[in-house]
Amino acid sequence: MSWNLTQYDAKDSGGEAIRWYRVRKTWADAKSKKGAYKILDNAKKCADQNPGYKVFDVDGKVIYEPKAAEPAVKVPFLVKVSISDLNIRTGPGVNHSRAQFCLPGVYTIVAVSEGAGASMWGKLKSGIGWLSIDFCKRV
Repeated sequence: MSWNLTQYDAKDSGGEAIRWYRVRKTWADAKSKKGAYKILDNAKKCADQNPGYKVFDVDGKVIYEPKAAEPAVKVPFLVKVSISDLNIRTGPGVNHSRAQFCLPGVYTIVAVSEGAGASMWGKLKSGIGWLSIDFCKRV
């Protein structure tokens, strides 16, 4: 539904309508509004400081949505493998070929990545390949 409110927008010195950027959770939830900004960078900063908020243009279209911060996984770390048939993959995911089986023991993970088939993949320090962290225990 259009209320034709743009006719009341203030004009700048050049006769152009001033475009307001609104920071809200959703366009429909006007009560969640954190502010209205003339400068897009200021609206983005406000959205960045308020989790769950986005920047909307005058028509209610999302023009900026902060990226969710991913929890940092500190590497290197040690994992214990207790099963004898855990695949070591050539890359992070079951879509990569199997390099070999991993023998039970304690291994150093030097990098982590998302990939198909597991919530997280860990790169072995030896360089042989990647393990599914779901089948390991951090030590």
